[in-house]
Amino acid sequence: MTSTRRRAAERPGVRSTRGRPVRGGAPVPPKWRRWALPLVLAVVTVLALVLYFTPLLGVRSVEVVGTTSLDHEEVVRASGIETGTPMLQVDAAEVQDRLRQVPKVAAAEVELSWPSAVQVRITERAPAAFLVARNGIQLVDGTGMPFETVPQPPPGLPELKVREASQADPATRAGMHVLTAIPEQVRAEVTAVLAENPNDIRLLLGGDREIEWGSQEESEKKAAILLPLLTRPGKVFDVTTPALPTVS
Repeated sequence: MTSTRRRAAERPGVRSTRGRPVRGGAPVPPKWRRWALPLVLAVVTVLALVLYFTPLLGVRSVEVVGTTSLDHEEVVRASGIETGTPMLQVDAAEVQDRLRQVPKVAAAEVELSWPSAVQVRITERAPAAFLVARNGIQLVDGTGMPFETVPQPPPGLPELKVREASQADPATRAGMHVLTAIPEQVRAEVTAVLAENPNDIRLLLGGDREIEWGSQEESEKKAAILLPLLTRPGKVFDVTTPALPTVS
């Protein structure tokens, strides 16, 4: 055997390590390393499957913040999140999309709070005007979105008069853009927004006064000259051309 070891040691590129020939000067890895990695991968896979398909790390609570008119249960139902659903199956983007389908919801943010809680932050639509529709009186937010039907107009809200109110309607968007662009103290005096044509927006004020606004272009300039213009006596305040405003 001594001669065998000697021959192995003398063979080019071969060394002897604890009686085992090794090529290239590197020791042969122990046998346990051959099955250690597959075992670790198998354990990780089983653990992932358990967490994904069982309620071991399931949703225990859904926290809803930011609501005023929407109640907690209504938001949870709309989110589609059920107690016990594995946290790994909760897709925050999908939940947000479902919540945005609720008419009163302007925006929604969903955050997973491990190990077992989901936080839902809601931004509700705020009424900026109302319109009289076939199915009743509808509240409209600043983007022109009708989102709620009410029995009667809330006090202090102007009426939006358009042919068909929707976020896709250019006249509706123009009318609400103008309403939100004017100074707040003037907005409080507006009784109606006439927006049948996006290039011919008019605002009716108390005291039988009217603002001829025109299109929504140059709204900042028009809003800037509106307050001093309204101090002049008259009934019609024309800012369609902000460089040449008139009062009649």
